[in-house]
Amino acid sequence: MRAGTVRRKILANSALILLLMAAATLYTGFASLELDQSVEVLFRNNLVLERLQGALSQTEASFSEYLRTKSSESLKDFIKASTHLTDQARELNRDIVSDEILLLQRDLTRTFDTYLRVAEIGIQAKRGRDIPGYVERYETSARHAAGARILISDLKARFLSQALQAFSLYRNLIPGVLLSNAVLVLAATLLGFSLLLGYSRKLTEPLSRLAEAASAVGRGDYQIPIPQLNSQDEIATLAYSFAQMRLSIQQSFLDLQSRADVERTLLEERMQVLELNHRLKDAELLALQTQINPHFLFNTLSAGLQLAGVEGAQRTEAFLENLAVFIRYALTPPDRFVLISDELECVNRYIFLLRLRFGQRFAFDIRMDESIVSVEVPALILQPLIENSISHGLADIETGGLITIRGTREKEQAVLTVSDNGAGMAESERLAILTEAADFDKSPGHGIGLRNVIRRLHLSTNGRGRVELVSGEGQGLLVRIVLPLSSPEVLG
Repeated sequence: MRAGTVRRKILANSALILLLMAAATLYTGFASLELDQSVEVLFRNNLVLERLQGALSQTEASFSEYLRTKSSESLKDFIKASTHLTDQARELNRDIVSDEILLLQRDLTRTFDTYLRVAEIGIQAKRGRDIPGYVERYETSARHAAGARILISDLKARFLSQALQAFSLYRNLIPGVLLSNAVLVLAATLLGFSLLLGYSRKLTEPLSRLAEAASAVGRGDYQIPIPQLNSQDEIATLAYSFAQMRLSIQQSFLDLQSRADVERTLLEERMQVLELNHRLKDAELLALQTQINPHFLFNTLSAGLQLAGVEGAQRTEAFLENLAVFIRYALTPPDRFVLISDELECVNRYIFLLRLRFGQRFAFDIRMDESIVSVEVPALILQPLIENSISHGLADIETGGLITIRGTREKEQAVLTVSDNGAGMAESERLAILTEAADFDKSPGHGIGLRNVIRRLHLSTNGRGRVELVSGEGQGLLVRIVLPLSSPEVLG
């Protein structure tokens, strides 16, 4: 037997069976087509008429409600219902034809148009407080609506009559259709059964033996013998391919075991690396805030504050008090959040220190929305931005320097902005700052300035917060801090 013989015989005999079954099905289908079409037309037309009737009822109800209450809501309902009624009426025939049903549809369409015109006139009369006018239009519209319902009922009756006539014709064909189908199905069944008996012995016996071998492979037993077939058909090819596949599976299983051991080792090493990265992140956050963390300076300032109080140097005492409180605030642990009100207090103390140094050289405009003062934010994010404006943006300005600080709530976000009217920065510099902050450069020159704030905000909020820079050369700099209130790290 040549390769492919079994396949060709199965395909040929299966095609014969399918032809017989297709003939029976097509015969039934063509016989049922007329009934199907008539029933489809009935349902489609009845659905259109039901929609029209519903739209008419809604329009009448809203029209009556407006005449009774003269409310804007009932007028909106009337406009909506009348528009829907007009759209539904467009599906009806509007041409003048000889067919009686199409003539009824045309009359129904005209009745709807007349009803809507009368109703609109009635609404205008109601607006003009013309009581006799809108009462007359209401009665006229009711007569037109009643006429429309009569036409709808007549159309339903005619559609039903057509469907019943088509069903009667189909009913007369049913006995012949059933007999023909029975003969064709019986012939196809007998032929198929005989073919199954003929091929079952040739196909199922070697396939059963191959199935046993496959089950053994599934259990991990690779030693069960595979049947040796002398034929050259597809089943023999399948047996040979299965034998080769079993060898490949056995070898692949051994390879997977070795690979699993290697991957297990790599996974353990990867977990160690992730743990180290986590610790590095915590260490980086700690280092960012401890750059201004000399405890001895705080203790020294406290001693100086006491000395100034003893000597009666009130201005020096106020300076040392604000500086000491500011430094103590800067010593906030890196894993803590503070209220915006606390951050604002730190800013005010820092401004006090700046005024002692620069006098009235710079002006400060602070406005904070009361709805966000209790929101928690990473500590020390506003002061570095003010320092950045003083050191860079306003460095060359002797008078008229202005730093504006704002805090607002935008939906589910708290937004803090610090802007100045200084020199601004070029687009290339702005992009460089954002890029370097994303891949933090730990060189001392970066200090605790703008890059530091961007990086700390990213670390403290797990990437949920963001910083936006808006600037141009000679146009000042605006730093916008966006903190999502839904974030677990930022609580309102």
